[in-house]
Amino acid sequence: MRLFCFPFAGGGASFYRSWRDRLPSDVELVLVCLPGREQRFGEPVIDTIDDMVEALAQAIRPMADLPYAFFGYSMGAIISHHLACRIVAGGGVGPEHLFLAARRSPDRAMKRDPLHGLASSAFWQEVAKYGGTPREILENQEYRDLFEAPLRADFKLSETAYSGGLPKLSCPITVFGGDTDTSPVPDELEGWQKATTGAFAKHVYAGGHFFIIDHEAAVTGVVVDALGG
Repeated sequence: MRLFCFPFAGGGASFYRSWRDRLPSDVELVLVCLPGREQRFGEPVIDTIDDMVEALAQAIRPMADLPYAFFGYSMGAIISHHLACRIVAGGGVGPEHLFLAARRSPDRAMKRDPLHGLASSAFWQEVAKYGGTPREILENQEYRDLFEAPLRADFKLSETAYSGGLPKLSCPITVFGGDTDTSPVPDELEGWQKATTGAFAKHVYAGGHFFIIDHEAAVTGVVVDALGG
């Protein structure tokens, strides 16, 4: 079994490295590094869901020789859902399980105003409210200048992704959220049940958008149990 992990907006694949010690030996952790991040920092970023999914579908195809699952956090959740639907619609073998965290269901419209078109100072003020950006970046103009373009691209992708008309999956979907998160609030996770004919489970933990930082053991425990570990 392979577990592909997709990062949140502004995040990188390295966020999931600690999971290696929490997964059983028969589950291979595959860290998905998107263009313009970490070791791919010099590559052009992708700011639309269709282009991102097309690139990822080609990259993942050779690794679909084993059963696999997706875990996506926030932006990563919408990417992994669209990617699963793209693979299934194209006649491929889809994931055996879809794990989605901190992302409203496709039937819910975004309540807040989009951030990706804001002026720089307003953009960073709104990003800071999510609580996942290191202080070293928020307080350093050079770092903000360096990371603003890829982060803005992530928000554009996430905020403009349209999920209407996607095929319904058959794999189980498990969702995770924080009880004080405002985007999404816990009730906005429920609609993910409509995205599959398979089983559905929902887990809500104490915390905001980045509840996973304090609940990594619990979240990975759910993932391992769901994968039969």
